[in-house]
This record gives sequence, C-alpha cells and structure tokens, in this order.
Amino acid sequence: MEQLAVYISVIIYLGVGSAIAFFSKKFLKRDFKDFYTASGRFGTLLATLSYAATTYSAFMFIGLVGLAYTTGVGALGFELIYFVGTLLLLYFIAPRYWRIHRRYGYVSPAEVLSARYGSRAVGASVTLLALVSLIPYASSQVIGVAMAAEGASGGTIPYVTAVVIAVAVALLWSMIAGMWSVGWTDVFQGMIMLLTGFLMVFWVYSWGYSARGFDFASLGPLSYVPNQYWSFSTFLNMTIPWFFFAITNPQVVQRLFSPKDHKTLRSMIVWFGAYGLLFTLLVTLLGLMLRGLTIEGSFPMVTYRDSVTPTLLGMAPLWIGVLGLVAVLAASVSTIDGILLTLSSMAARDIYESYRPESTRLKLLVGRATLGVLALACTAFALARPGFIVDLSVLSSSLLLPQAPIVIGMFLWKRGGRASAVLTLISGFAVAISLYFTKMTPLGVPMNAWTIIVSSIVYLLAASFERGPEGIEVFLGVGGEES
Repeated sequence: MEQLAVYISVIIYLGVGSAIAFFSKKFLKRDFKDFYTASGRFGTLLATLSYAATTYSAFMFIGLVGLAYTTGVGALGFELIYFVGTLLLLYFIAPRYWRIHRRYGYVSPAEVLSARYGSRAVGASVTLLALVSLIPYASSQVIGVAMAAEGASGGTIPYVTAVVIAVAVALLWSMIAGMWSVGWTDVFQGMIMLLTGFLMVFWVYSWGYSARGFDFASLGPLSYVPNQYWSFSTFLNMTIPWFFFAITNPQVVQRLFSPKDHKTLRSMIVWFGAYGLLFTLLVTLLGLMLRGLTIEGSFPMVTYRDSVTPTLLGMAPLWIGVLGLVAVLAASVSTIDGILLTLSSMAARDIYESYRPESTRLKLLVGRATLGVLALACTAFALARPGFIVDLSVLSSSLLLPQAPIVIGMFLWKRGGRASAVLTLISGFAVAISLYFTKMTPLGVPMNAWTIIVSSIVYLLAASFERGPEGIEVFLGVGGEES
C-alpha cells in the first residue's frame, strides 16, 4: 500500500505539472525571444515563484538539510550569506539587466555581455564556461531526486529510474513552451516546496520536541562557529561563489528579463526575499532538529550527509514521505529545466548565431537540440554520483565566479572591451580549475578567494589599457522605470 501511494503521488505530480505546462502554450508567441524570455510579460506571481523555484533546489531539501545536520549552525550562516548577497546584487543589477533587455530585446545573459564588451567572442566564451560549469549543478539536482526516491519508496524506485524520470520531466516541461511552461510549472512547484517545508518541520517538531521544545545548546559544538568543520577558511571558500550566485549563474540572470514592468521587478525582489528567508530558516532548522534527535537517540546517526532527508522520508509517516519526495522532485525539476532552457538559448544565440548569422530560422531548432544533449550529459553525470550535492553546487558556482568582475564592471566602468573580458574569464577559470584539482591553498588562502582576486586584478589591469566600445553609455545608467 505504501509503495502504491508513492507511485500514485508521483504520477499525480507529473500529471498536474504536465497539464500546467501544456496550458501555458496558449501564452507562447512561438518566436525565439518569447520562447526563452516570455518577451518580458510575466506578472509578479510568475516572476517571483519562477525566480525562487529556479534558485532553490535539491540543494536545499537534500544538501542543506544534510549540511546543517552534519556541520551545525554554520550551514545557516553559509546560506544567509547567499541570501544577503543575492538581495544586494538584485537591488543594484536587476533594474539594469531589465532595462537593457527591454530596450534591445536581448535573449541570453551572455548576449548582454557581448554587447557591452563589443564582441560576440565574449558571449561565446561565457557560454562555453557555463556549459562546462553548470553540468555538476544540474546533475546534483537529479542525484537529490534519486536519493529521495530511494528513501521514500524503500528502494522500490531504483536510483537509475529516478534519474531518468527527473531528467525526462525537466526536458519535456522546458521544451513544451520554453519560459512559459517553465514559469507556470515553477509556480506550481514553488508552492509545493514551501508548503512541504512547513509540514516537515512541523511534523519533526511534534514528533520529537513537542513536550520540551528544541534547545540549540543541545547540539554542543554544532551550535556555534567556528567548529571542527566551519573554519574561517572553509566558510570563506564556500560563501564567496554563493555570494555572487545572482550574477554569475545564467539561469537566474535570464529570469530578470521576464517581469512585465519595473514595478513587477521590484515586487519580485521583495517577495523573493520573503520566500527565500522563510525557506532557508525552515530547511536549516529541519537539519538541526534531526541532529538533536540523533544526539538523543530518536533518529539514526547518518554519516553520509546527503542521506539525512532520504532517511527521514523512509521512517516518517506515509504522508510525510510522499510529500517530501514530491517536494524534492519539484525543487529539482524546477532548477534543472531552468538551467537547460538558459544554456540552450546561449548555445543557439551566442555560439551558433555567432558563426551562422544568416541561419537565424534554425536557432530555435539548435536550441531544442541542445536541450536534449544537455539532458543526456546531466544523466550521465548523475549516474556517476561524483560527490556531495552541496559540494557539486558550490563547484559550479566556483567555476562561474570569474564572470563577477566583468558583470559588475559592465555597469560601473567605461573601460574594457573584448580582450579584458576574455582574459578575465580565462585567468579566473584557470585558477579555479587548477586549485580545485591540486587542492592547493597558496599562502593559506582558499581556492575561491584566489579565483575572485586573480580575475578581478586581471580585469582591472586589462581594462585600464583598453577603451570600451562605442555606444556603451546605456549600460552605465541607473535602472529606470521604462515600460
């Protein structure tokens, strides 16, 4: 009976989500720009929940719960650094991206960089960097789904089957109507994620703490930082790429093109802030409470941190197990389809069109083909299970980190062109990838600190000797309320 309930719940989720995706086709204008950006026609609800659901993923329900369980309250600080950084960057950057898109109709985030730095080579370089860097992050979502499915179903849904289902659904929903189908299913999934977060915390608290309450001090060394895991170096290394997530991860940057007007954009930022803070507190509290119950002997000791949530789903009442599995699936699919959609737009717009500008009618076909190739790559990577979900997510943001100087400089400085941007990307990526594989920390400074330092210095020096292209004044203004 329990196994049947799991299967029925997954089928209902897939059926409702697919119905919503097909319903969204009525909004699609069937052109390249509308497929990938909704032509800037999203209202507040669509814009907010699409941004939130794309941002918050299996990283939260699987990765962050396990990180909080294993390492303590430092996990909350780590995620709040992302949250604060995102709100600051959105306040400064989002109106500028929105205004540029509104005026010129850019489709991909890399295309904006090409325009600012005066060369399609910049957009092509950013696209290649993203194609390499985001595969681990997208794959970590699939890993999260598969592990949750194994836990909630008692092993009756094999890991490989769960991987295939998650990728296939993300691919289908992104191909039906592009940004429209992704956006509308994000609304559905974002609501599931937040509601399930509430219910899981409520049940764990009622089950383990209702008689006495939860005392953070009972966690011992996990109740403060620094501790055995959260040294200053570790905290710095993990938080630097997370702080810049909002401007280096193209799948969330592209969401800034979708609000229908400046008022909607402002509302999106405010409501995303409320959603994000609440969701972060719920997920980290869940991990900390489960660790407290382990200390008391009420919850098993879990040594592999990504197995904490699957373990909970396997031993909780059926309704919690079913809700938790559907929520992890929703969190994962809402991120994977967003990544696939954005990367395919970049491949079509910033690589294919750069070399075949006369074949613009084939761009959408190239984009859809890229979706399929990326889906296969994510499947292969997920089946290899190369590491922890948090670590894979941070690795992706680490490899994308060299974009931060050129994105910020794009809106602040008249200097800098193609050479400055490309040199910054190459130098930063070289530092990140070499220090990651060698595990070196020169002068005791962690990898991601070196990445941002080197890429920033290269950008400042190179741009000092290179004039910006003509007509870049529009990038330097304050985001206005154009409509």
